Amino acid sequence: MCAYTPPIRLFVDADLVKGATLSLDREQSHYLGHVMRRSAGDRLEIFNGRTDSFIAELTDISRKSASVQLVELCSDFKTSPDLWFLFAPVKRTRLDFMAQKATELGVRHIQPVNTDYCQVSRVNQDRLSANAVEAAEQTGRLDVPSVGPFLPLHQILAEWPADRHLIFCDEALSADNQIAPLAQLHSKPIAKAGLLIGPEGGFSDTERDHIRQKSLVCPLSLGPRILRSDTAALAALSLFQAVWGDWSVSGLDQ
Repeated sequence: MCAYTPPIRLFVDADLVKGATLSLDREQSHYLGHVMRRSAGDRLEIFNGRTDSFIAELTDISRKSASVQLVELCSDFKTSPDLWFLFAPVKRTRLDFMAQKATELGVRHIQPVNTDYCQVSRVNQDRLSANAVEAAEQTGRLDVPSVGPFLPLHQILAEWPADRHLIFCDEALSADNQIAPLAQLHSKPIAKAGLLIGPEGGFSDTERDHIRQKSLVCPLSLGPRILRSDTAALAALSLFQAVWGDWSVSGLDQ
């Protein structure tokens, strides 16, 4: 483990081995040279989302290219809790925000879902992935959430794993107690969970019935006020992490 972690972290899709030299892409090279004003000899942290991270030294940098050498192990790899974040997409800028904040709040998988009242017909999966990578770089986590394709809710439910809990944010529920449904399950060993956020128009009655038919469903209220989808996502993820996730004493099994 390194004694000092550089403030700059970059993700690379490559195997990391001490002594190896890696070429950075044009965007990363521009960021280091022109935005951060780094030069040869400066150090940064490199991670690949699947193994330990390394301290790397800039060996060459120009306007369009840069290379680094991995010189020292930085951090041991650790995965985030096995939490899936499922949501009905909204406008593009808010969609970017949701992907970034879900990553910052520690989800392992991001899954856009098409519902009856969804406002979006297409989702740029690559853009969501890029937002997840950027957020992972900034937040210090060593893994990067996977991003699934835009799928209809009925398909998600039909293929839902039998051993994964589904936390369902139901706007039709009473707002009396937001903690109780999660607290009741806190004593049970839970290794896998998914958190489902609906569109701003809510779920249809048919969708709500289909969701409740799943065996490991936990309906959850997010309080007495009507929330925008991105606000609901932050509230639900924060609540989940505090009760079940890696903010809590026990946390999800990892």
